[in-house]
Amino acid sequence: MPISEINVAIIDDEVNAIRLLKEEIETFREPKLNILFTTTDPIAGLKKTKEYKPDILFLDIEMPGKSGIEMLRDLRDESDFDCHVVFQTGYEKYTVEALREAAFDFIMKPVERPDLSNMINRFLSLKYKSSFRDKINRIQTEGNHRVSLPTSDGVYFLQKNEIVSLEYIAYEKSVKPYWAVMTFDTKKITLRRNVKGQDLLGLLNSPDFFMVNSGTIINLNYLSYVDYKNRDCLMVPPFDKLKYQIARNKLAKFKERYDRMI
Repeated sequence: MPISEINVAIIDDEVNAIRLLKEEIETFREPKLNILFTTTDPIAGLKKTKEYKPDILFLDIEMPGKSGIEMLRDLRDESDFDCHVVFQTGYEKYTVEALREAAFDFIMKPVERPDLSNMINRFLSLKYKSSFRDKINRIQTEGNHRVSLPTSDGVYFLQKNEIVSLEYIAYEKSVKPYWAVMTFDTKKITLRRNVKGQDLLGLLNSPDFFMVNSGTIINLNYLSYVDYKNRDCLMVPPFDKLKYQIARNKLAKFKERYDRMI
């Protein structure tokens, strides 16, 4: 029997993105798309998703407070939750490929009617047959060593071991301070300006990363030597030109970590 109505929900921190998607959704007549709720708050969205259990969930991948991936992991153990999750994204192709590899659907911002129609057709034809839980398990298996880092233009997906350090750049003239990622292939990735150091530690979520001072987080796997007297950190070549110093109030915690190993 053909599906005549589909219940949908939208979670996106951009009000304009929600508005544009709603306008496109409301033009559908067959099947009819019922919007159960929209919200810019991922925490409220998580609660409402558990309550309403939409057939299709349009979800922004990067939001302040909780990312789309984190939300899905929180939903993983909901026994009766198995909706079609669609990431609404404005990111580069490499990000889209990452979503596809995890078997999730996506549409690009700004939303256009043909893209939305194609996505609905995929839903109706059940092209993606793996369950919601299977998809989340795949992310957890493949994503243990990956981290998503928000930039002003999109998001970078990196293996954690590709990150040498993260620096708060506040010394460039006529440029507002920002966090930057230094990678193993000597790239410098500029992050979104509202990102904070504690946010980055939460994203990394690994004992391999240590905040040596308020403006520097280092990957300890690239650390070569620490001079306790001068509090200088020497990185392994070819990163030995990076000059970092452990703050006085961080040194005791650092020493405690490694003194336990002796």
